Amino acid sequence: MTVIVSEESYSLEEVAGDRKIITSASVFGILRQQLAKNIGIKRIKGFLFHYGWEMGVKNAKEALQTESSTEYLIKNGPILHIQNGHIRGIKHECNFEVDEKNRIKNFYSFGTWIDSYEAEEHLKRFGISNASVCHTLIGFASGFMTTIFGEPLLAREITCVGKGDSKCCWEMKPKKEWEMELQNDHELDFYNETPIVKELEYTYDQLLDQKNVVTRLADFQNKLTEEIINGTDLQTLADMVYEVVQIPIIVEDTALRTITNSGLSEEQYLLVKEEFECYCQDNRLDSNPFFPFRKKIIKTENQERLITPILLQKEVIGYCSFLYDEMEHHHEEDYLFLDRFANAASLILLNEKTKFETFERMKGSFLEQILEGRLPVSEIIKRGKYTRVDLKKNYYISVMEYKNIQGSIEDEFLLQEQVFETTTRYFKDEQHTILVGQRDGNLVLLITNETINEKSIDDVMQEYLNYMIGNYPQGHFRMGISRLGNDIQHAPKCYEEAAIALRLAVKTKIVPFRSLGIVGVLINSKNISGIKMIAEQELGILYKQEDPRMLELLKTLYSFLINGGKLEQTMNDLSLSMSGLRHRVGRIESILEKDIRDPNEMHQLLLIIKSLIAIGEISLD
Repeated sequence: MTVIVSEESYSLEEVAGDRKIITSASVFGILRQQLAKNIGIKRIKGFLFHYGWEMGVKNAKEALQTESSTEYLIKNGPILHIQNGHIRGIKHECNFEVDEKNRIKNFYSFGTWIDSYEAEEHLKRFGISNASVCHTLIGFASGFMTTIFGEPLLAREITCVGKGDSKCCWEMKPKKEWEMELQNDHELDFYNETPIVKELEYTYDQLLDQKNVVTRLADFQNKLTEEIINGTDLQTLADMVYEVVQIPIIVEDTALRTITNSGLSEEQYLLVKEEFECYCQDNRLDSNPFFPFRKKIIKTENQERLITPILLQKEVIGYCSFLYDEMEHHHEEDYLFLDRFANAASLILLNEKTKFETFERMKGSFLEQILEGRLPVSEIIKRGKYTRVDLKKNYYISVMEYKNIQGSIEDEFLLQEQVFETTTRYFKDEQHTILVGQRDGNLVLLITNETINEKSIDDVMQEYLNYMIGNYPQGHFRMGISRLGNDIQHAPKCYEEAAIALRLAVKTKIVPFRSLGIVGVLINSKNISGIKMIAEQELGILYKQEDPRMLELLKTLYSFLINGGKLEQTMNDLSLSMSGLRHRVGRIESILEKDIRDPNEMHQLLLIIKSLIAIGEISLD
């Protein structure tokens, strides 16, 4: 079946001005619902406010053409509200004062809307709100009154039926008064709310910027990877980073000593370095620079630094910093580049660390071969050239003992590795060319006389020992130093001298072999059997080390002798009471049948005990 209907209809009334569209309040409720669905409940306040504002402005402009008084226009505004069907009734009071130029001096208006269509429709569609909902009404009132007076006036709903109040009440003030009253509140943000189109444009621009950043970052990462694959050094990598980001960069170790920098002249570098060192000292960062962090921003008078750590095997080994002047900063974007540079730097430093440690281990193995006498002199000299140590020169050998006072076997092993690494780094920084190895649980160092310049070997080793004690406060360090060797073939002999001196390092941390005097001569003559025979004869049963009581008495005797017979000093060293010490001294004299305060007896007994310690026959630690 086919049905055709054809009809034409027209209104006979001519439309003067704006055409009137008749609709119900529920249509605006549907509009409100769709707006909430499409732009979100939070944004409809601004949208409806501006919608109402434009209606109020239009009605006000029409009213102003009637040349009515301000009082009449103020009374007519609410009537237009009612005629438009926004409300059914209103209670309104307005107090204002203007100057001779008709500018507002004082303004305050308040009232109640009766049966707001917005509150009714909101309750139907959304239920009770947690905030006022008559956005079109406050927009209409604000736009109407602003146009009438020619100055910004804003209405604000105080109570609202839409949020469960008994009535919709509002008040109106100049915009500047609201801003002062609500300066820490965001309630007036809707007044300047950005249109959705503008927000979309802004979002698009942001996405475009992010795309450009991601593209730059990907290119940057590829360049870093290519440089690392090609085996570039850290300075070249830093120069490449500066060329890409155009921000000066500094790489420092954990003590804030510069490893490399790029983008700074020598004068600029010295200026920022000096200022930053002062900042660190003033803020006590020079000893322990920074707590664990991923990103830190530090500002001083002349510079601003964006800093990220260089991590290697889960430990911080240094810091990368971007340096800024007074120009605008983009820390979030810059950090992405800085973080990737720090990762690349850690790989380069790991490679350098591995090569350095491998080379140092090789040198340590070479030193072991020298001390064992397994290589001819010509081969030693030739290999020495590869290690950059001229073994034709005079040299010293030092033996250092190190122990972890409070620690497990694992801690001891870890300390052994750390001490070796720290030692090699220290002498590299001091520009001393040495051979370092480990033997019998001790660290062995061979250092040529020419590399210590004008310092004495005692001073060089004292500075080194102080550095180690500072880095490992829980460690126990002591050292023996050989006499100056003039032939590398005699290195085993120099090692023995240093080991002997080490065993006698009791009262002092460092003992040079030359300071041993007659003890050194005795041991050097290898008259070990004679030393033991004299010791058995003079010390008697005190020489029986298997008896812990006799060993304790021997320690007491040694401390008494080395302190020159001073009871108080000996008491402090052994942590004994004076009566306890006197008892021990009396017993020792009874066993030895000697007056141990006699200078001759003291000298002979001390020489015997030192000789036993030097040959490793006894240990009195």
